[in-house]
Amino acid sequence: MTIIYRADKGAPLLTEEIDGNFKELETRLNRLEDHPEVAESIGKIEVQEDQMILTGTFGTDFGTFTLPKATLRLQAQWLPQTSYQKGDIVTYENTLYGCLRDHLSSLFKQDDSNWQEILSVPSPPSSFLPLYEKATLPNEETLGKLAILLGEEGPNLIFFNGKTWQHLMKGETV
Repeated sequence: MTIIYRADKGAPLLTEEIDGNFKELETRLNRLEDHPEVAESIGKIEVQEDQMILTGTFGTDFGTFTLPKATLRLQAQWLPQTSYQKGDIVTYENTLYGCLRDHLSSLFKQDDSNWQEILSVPSPPSSFLPLYEKATLPNEETLGKLAILLGEEGPNLIFFNGKTWQHLMKGETV
C-alpha cells in the first residue's frame, strides 16, 4: 500500500486512510528492523603492475590508485664530498647503507644520520678471500663468510647468510 497524503487527495483523510498510513509505516519500519541494509565496504583489492583497484562489496568502483615505487640506485662505495640522493645504496666498512635524504657527504661519522643500515657482514679474519666457482661452493660455511665467486660476468663478492651464499651487492642468492 502507498501512503495517502491529504494534499494529493485534495480532501481530508478518512479514518481508514489514516490507520492505513500508520499500518504502512509500521510495516516498513519492521522490515528495516528485521532486515537492516548492510553498508558497502571494500570487497576486492586488485594490483595490476603499479595500479591498485578497489571495488566495493556491491560492485562500486572506489577508484584506481597508482602505487609508489622505490627508486634505488647502487652507488658502490661511500665517498666524501659526493652528492647523494634519497634511495642511493652504498657500502662503507663491510656494511650496506641506504640513503635517507638528499645531501652532500662530508665525513661518514658526521654524515651517518643520512644513512640507514641495510646489511652488515663481519670483517674477514684476513685479507685472503677464498675463490670459488659455482660448482665448488661449499654447502655449509660460517655466517658472514666472504668469498669471491668467479662467474660468467666476472668476479663477484659473495657471503654466506647462514643458509645459502648470496651476492653482496645484488642481494640475490647464488
